[in-house]
Amino acid sequence: MENSIALTPEPAAKCDACYTDVLNDDAFCANCGYPVKGTEFEQKTFIANQEVLHLDLGEYNDKIKKAGNSLYYLSGIFLLNALFIFFTNKDEEDVLGVTLPVLILSILFLVLGGYSRKKPLACIICGLSLYVIVQILFIIADPMSLVRGIIFKIIIIGYLIKGIKSALELESFKKENNIA
Repeated sequence: MENSIALTPEPAAKCDACYTDVLNDDAFCANCGYPVKGTEFEQKTFIANQEVLHLDLGEYNDKIKKAGNSLYYLSGIFLLNALFIFFTNKDEEDVLGVTLPVLILSILFLVLGGYSRKKPLACIICGLSLYVIVQILFIIADPMSLVRGIIFKIIIIGYLIKGIKSALELESFKKENNIA
């Protein structure tokens, strides 16, 4: 009785663009779409287009990095605010009740800033939402806090909105160009 072993095709070569294995009968790389059996002009054009895509990708990543840095700045500001509250009110009984929530906000913004490199859209949206909610709570507690530092608040919100816009553009750019 014969052994029937299913043979899988052996890879013939590596893709010149992404270096994954391609089979003899493949006209295009299954991973990146490189025209394996295309003309030299088609292959060079594909490589040139990929380089342009990666340059555009770098521009989006820079914008997202700036928005992620805004989350770090917010973390630092809340940390300084917590320290200021603590040291100016250290003799009061409820100083920890006021300081700890601000310190927790600082930690939350720090975590969001760190994770924004992996999941920029989610982190920046969470950061913006958290910042707006905190500002609304501050306004409810003290209506004058609306006008204190209004320019700074607008700048932070603007950076985060630009970051969200860039993250959305990056997601659609990656989807359009089949970039993982």
